[in-house]
Amino acid sequence: MRGWVILIGSFLVGVVVGVGVAQKGTGLVASYLPRAVGGAPGERLEGQVVRKQRDGNRLLVKVSTPQGPLLATFTEKVADLDVLLDSGDTVTLLTHGYATFVEDPVLERVKEPARAQASSGPPASPPASSPLPAPSPALASPPAPAKPSR
Repeated sequence: MRGWVILIGSFLVGVVVGVGVAQKGTGLVASYLPRAVGGAPGERLEGQVVRKQRDGNRLLVKVSTPQGPLLATFTEKVADLDVLLDSGDTVTLLTHGYATFVEDPVLERVKEPARAQASSGPPASPPASSPLPAPSPALASPPAPAKPSR
């Protein structure tokens, strides 16, 4: 009889611990895991970079999204992101939901303006009324002199 009491008590303690870990444990463990791995799955926000500004060891990027403007602050890999991002680029950010101010979102994808337009449809041909300029004769290189044969 005493064995059954210990077994049922252990089972109830396990259920309580399991429910507690499921509810509170993810928040406690997520702070120790990388952002791309830990935490709840985020929402993908796609928008266009309006402006970027480097401020010491952080990069401020203003992104225009369908939900509204977003100011993303990056504090990791600042130099790399400063080189990578330009105004007009289309970016996909992984966040926990739309917010006006976002700290260190995961940058999932960057598309340049030319590539973003090319992927959405065929490239537009230049208007017929504007002819292409002729190449400048000053830029043409003179023909190479013939080498004497031996």
